[in-house]
Amino acid sequence: MPQFDVSFFPSEIFWTLVSFALLFGLLKWLVLPRMTAILDQRTRVIEAEIEQAKRQREEAENLRLDYQKQLDAASGDVHRMFVESEARVRRKHQQMMDEWKIDMKRRQTAFHEEAEATRQRALREIRAEAAEMVVDATEKLLHSHMDEHEAEQALNEAIAELEQAENPKLRH
Repeated sequence: MPQFDVSFFPSEIFWTLVSFALLFGLLKWLVLPRMTAILDQRTRVIEAEIEQAKRQREEAENLRLDYQKQLDAASGDVHRMFVESEARVRRKHQQMMDEWKIDMKRRQTAFHEEAEATRQRALREIRAEAAEMVVDATEKLLHSHMDEHEAEQALNEAIAELEQAENPKLRH
C-alpha cells in the first residue's frame, strides 16, 4: 500500500497542507462570510421580533391598565348611581308613607266627624220621637181614664214603639 510507504510521506504531507489551505481559504472567504451574513440577518430579525414583542406587550399592558381604570371608574359610577337610586327610592317611599298617613288621619277625622254628626242626628230624632210619644201618651191619659194596668200597658207600647223607631234609624 502506497500510503504507508515512507517515501510518499513528504508529498502526502505537502498535498494535505495545500488541500487544507485551499479548503480553509474557501471556507474563510466564501462559505463562512455567507453563513455569518445569514446568521447576522437571522439575529437581527429575531432581535427585531423580540423588540416588537416587547413593545406590543407594553402596549397591551398599558391598554389593560387603561381598561382597568375605566372599569374602576365605571364601577364607581355604578355604585354611586345605585346609592343615589336607593336614596331616591327611600325618599319616595317615605313621602308616600307620609302622604298616606296624612290621608288616613284626614279620613279618620272625617269618619269621626260624620259618626258624631250621625249620632247627634239620631239623638235629635230619638228625642223628637220620645217627645212625640210622651205627648201621645199624655193625650191618651188625659182623654181617658186608665187604671194602673192600662197605664203600664200603654207605657210598654210606647217603649216598644220607641225601640222600633230607634233601631232602623241607628242602622243608617
